This record gives sequence, structure tokens and C-alpha cells, in this order.
Amino acid sequence: MSSAKTPNDSNDPVEWAEETKSRKRLIKTIGYVAGPKTIERPDFQDEVVESDGLEEIIDSREKVVKTLNQTNLLNGLVEDGYLRKEKQGGQDPIVLDLNYDEDRDTYEVAPFGAPSKLRSIAYDVLDRNDLPSDTLEGVDTNDFNAVLDAVNDAVGRKVLVVVSEASQYRLREEALSIASKNLGCKGIFLASA
Repeated sequence: MSSAKTPNDSNDPVEWAEETKSRKRLIKTIGYVAGPKTIERPDFQDEVVESDGLEEIIDSREKVVKTLNQTNLLNGLVEDGYLRKEKQGGQDPIVLDLNYDEDRDTYEVAPFGAPSKLRSIAYDVLDRNDLPSDTLEGVDTNDFNAVLDAVNDAVGRKVLVVVSEASQYRLREEALSIASKNLGCKGIFLASA
């Protein structure tokens, strides 16, 4: 949400003219690519990358894709009355070893809050990649992000990732007409809205 606006408690979306360029770009993209269907951020990001004709609607596909690395703008559009959050994601995150070998490794996943499992996974990854266990020396092994960063940096690629359920969003009915108006006759949802 931009700093000049206050949260929208009404059913009406914030006036189009008051939205930032990046929010308008994202609203148009959602209208064009997804229409009224529910989106999940990571899957929608892929759909944006693969969609045809998007350049006729917005000025920068790359900016939308980068924006979708996080949920900040999507959550801002919820506050502004354009989107409805249908499901809150990010619950119960886990660390996943992408190269887990059941014959060799101890654990494939470690839930946040289980640092001993995370340490075990980290040492398995280091051993599997012929890296010394002292690679984690000086790293707070109770800090999941610090361990992931240290192991991934040492290996030279992502082997440990955080996985959690994605949040789900949908354009609100009140926002469909605004998005439609700003897309002209383009957009997937025009026939189904």
C-alpha cells in the first residue's frame, strides 16, 4: 500500500487514479492472465512468464515477475479492495533438501522449529558434496535462514529451500469492471465475468 493511502475498509476498490503504476500494472496483469480465477503467487508468476500478448497490456513483464517474488504488492491490493485473499499461505514452512538420497541421507525435510533435523540435513548435504563440516563454523545453526544461506553458498547452488503453502488471491467482483475498463477489450476474463 502506498504511504499516501489509508486501508480500504469499504467494499469499493481504491480509485484507479490513486493507485501506483506498479499496482495498476499488476491489476492489469491479473485481469489479463487470470481473470476471475484464483491465483497462487508462485504458479501465477509462471503463468505471467508464459502468457502471450502481455506486452500489449503492460509496459514490463519483468517488473511484474520480479514483484511476484514476494506477496507485498498482492497484499497491498487486498487492502486497496482489488483482491480478496482466499487462503493465507506461509503456514508451517519446512526446509527441503532438493537432492535428498534416501539410501544415504538422514532426513529430506526439517520443519521450522526442529534445528537438530536441519543440522542433520545440512551436514548430509555438505558430506554429499565433499565439503568439510566446519563449513558451518560460526553459523548459528538454530537460525534456519543462516544455515540455508551457508550451505547453498558452500555448494554453489540451491540445494536447501524453504517450502510452504502459497497464499491464494482472486480479483474481487467490484474490481473486475475496473480491470476490464483498463484492459479495453483484451483479457481472458471479459467473456466469463
